[in-house]
Amino acid sequence: MFIPENRIVTIVGHYGSGKSEIAINMALVFSMLNSSEISSGSQESGEAPIFLCDLDVVNPYFRSREQGKMLEEKGVKVITSSEAFPDGDLPYMPNSILALFDNPKARGVLDIGGDAAGARVLARYRDRIIKDDSALYFVINANRPLTKEASQTIKFISDIQATSGIKVTGLINNTHLLGETEKEDVLRGMELAREVSEKTGIPLVANGVSNKLIEEWGEDIFQPVLPMKIHLKKPWER
Repeated sequence: MFIPENRIVTIVGHYGSGKSEIAINMALVFSMLNSSEISSGSQESGEAPIFLCDLDVVNPYFRSREQGKMLEEKGVKVITSSEAFPDGDLPYMPNSILALFDNPKARGVLDIGGDAAGARVLARYRDRIIKDDSALYFVINANRPLTKEASQTIKFISDIQATSGIKVTGLINNTHLLGETEKEDVLRGMELAREVSEKTGIPLVANGVSNKLIEEWGEDIFQPVLPMKIHLKKPWER
């Protein structure tokens, strides 16, 4: 299973890539690590808080903040771009995010808007992110029209890097068709991600794969794999 090596992970990607689902699952990985370290006695409870920062001011749908209650129950503190109006889309960044940057023992995931405009949020925290133990992952969904070819995907990555002033350090293949996703979708996305990796030098760090597909086909063909529980669903799917 893919486990982030950095204490702060920023997730970006095109609309429909599933980046918020990736962000939720990665925050839960951090939570699992935290629990494991507490159980082993290597740290005390409350010593290393976990954060999920929903700083997406572009897309009003399928937001990681929608799973705030579940995340809080798992020990993940949710920070939103507008804590006073959690369902709003206001270009406001809460001061509470400093709790992640200022505590070197904290771990956190930043869920950022899905285009260059959304990446402007990162510019505000650029110096803190660059100096810290952090990674910036770009999520690829080969079934989206603007990221279905390597050249298009590379252009999208370049735009985000130019806007934020931060380099993408890893690629995550999350090719899906929601509940209709098949093994072939994931494998096709893997090939696209590998092509992008070869042309940019940015490594493919993980393939986001639903637990359903992993149970059906096993983990081996999807390595490196990030097992995914689907949390963000349409109202009629809940």
